Amino acid sequence: MIILGGYYEKVISVGYALQSMDKAEKMGLPRVSSGVLGISEVFNPKKTHPDFDFPWSWFVKGQEIPPMPEKVYVCLKKARGVTFDFLPYNDFFIMSARFLEFIKKYGFDHDFGMSKAIIVNTKGELLTNEVYYLVRIVDWEIQDEIVYPDLALDEDNFSLEAYTNSDKDILLSTNYNYSGAFMVSENLKEKILENFSLPFLYSLEEWKELNNLDSFWD
Repeated sequence: MIILGGYYEKVISVGYALQSMDKAEKMGLPRVSSGVLGISEVFNPKKTHPDFDFPWSWFVKGQEIPPMPEKVYVCLKKARGVTFDFLPYNDFFIMSARFLEFIKKYGFDHDFGMSKAIIVNTKGELLTNEVYYLVRIVDWEIQDEIVYPDLALDEDNFSLEAYTNSDKDILLSTNYNYSGAFMVSENLKEKILENFSLPFLYSLEEWKELNNLDSFWD
């Protein structure tokens, strides 16, 4: 498709759809909504899962955003290891250094702050020697480079297809239906599947279907 003088690349979603969570959990992905994950600035074995309430974790448009600490502790209950390369958590992603390096290579150039993430169990024992980061996302600072040709036709603000003419292959969307996910050029699909252990890739039609709350609660 040629629009505005540029070639538009088809975009797919990389994330964890609501109705994929049972499958993802069986594969070792922590289900954040169940309370298994806690983040703290200083590990305390008596309070491994404090409220996620830090000056740097809450930020308001128009106000200065506090810097993030050098490191944080990510505590996982009932975990024997770490199988994921990225995990959405509120306005953040927990991601491996190699995943961060990969998305930077293909166009992810946001810098909203990040901390080294030390991933431990409830005893404070390391669950992985691999380097991880807690990466902050500030949605109002994102410049959306994605076109959703049929968005206005859907009352829930989902699209069945999306395109971009950006020179980046990995993007973030300002549409809340795609928060917690990466929008990725279709030509990166095989590279992601080859390089990462727990990737969930969806067409936008699949993403809409698997995030449909009506069918989820039927």
